[in-house]
Amino acid sequence: MLSGGLIIYHLRIIERLFGPAKYVAFIFVSAVLCTLLNIAVLVSGSALGLNILPAGPYGILFSALYQFYTLIPVMYEFKILGIAFTDKIFMYAFAGQLALSHLPGSLASAACGLLAGAIYRSDFAGTRRWRFPKSVMRLAERFLLPLFSSSPAIRSTATTFESRSQTRTSDRPAQAMREYLDVLSTGGAPQGGTPQPPSEEQVATLQAIFTSATREQAIEALNSANNNLEGAVQFLLDNPSSAPPVPPS
Repeated sequence: MLSGGLIIYHLRIIERLFGPAKYVAFIFVSAVLCTLLNIAVLVSGSALGLNILPAGPYGILFSALYQFYTLIPVMYEFKILGIAFTDKIFMYAFAGQLALSHLPGSLASAACGLLAGAIYRSDFAGTRRWRFPKSVMRLAERFLLPLFSSSPAIRSTATTFESRSQTRTSDRPAQAMREYLDVLSTGGAPQGGTPQPPSEEQVATLQAIFTSATREQAIEALNSANNNLEGAVQFLLDNPSSAPPVPPS
């Protein structure tokens, strides 16, 4: 459960990259493909004793993980005992633990998810270009969005220095936990890791997301986020003057 939660937390970058309409369509297509592939695995694997697949969104997680593998560039590299690793190793370690958690069914579900992600990425039968009809999107926005959207952040009403200090002190454990989760799930640069300047692939990826952003704006955003693509996307979203809004998918 912990590994799955950390994977979901980090894969929110795929939703930001795709946009809401494309991401919802991707989840639906992946779920349908994984269901069909799971049925095929159970039918063909019954002779080998594979009669049960574990419950949970294994297929969707690994389908999204395939998009992460193909779309998100490497941010930095580091070495342990002379062996080179990239920042993506943290995600792959969590995914490996999840795939091996309930053998052999979890491994089969993970393989189905990766295959579904590859099929979606290849645009077989137009899967990557498919979207829900606008009428369905409007109904979902009207009836489902209020159920799942979060409330605006509550601003502090403290008026004195002492009360503001107490509020900040009480928030420190939660802030520390958020930073800890960020390090675990986003692969924060470990001690001794060598940060690299923004690569051409990172700049091109950022400009593909913000099509009107200049090269200088993309480099500025990457530098402000220590070459973290997700942080650079958030920087441009939080600073409309640095780049125009992302066009709808």
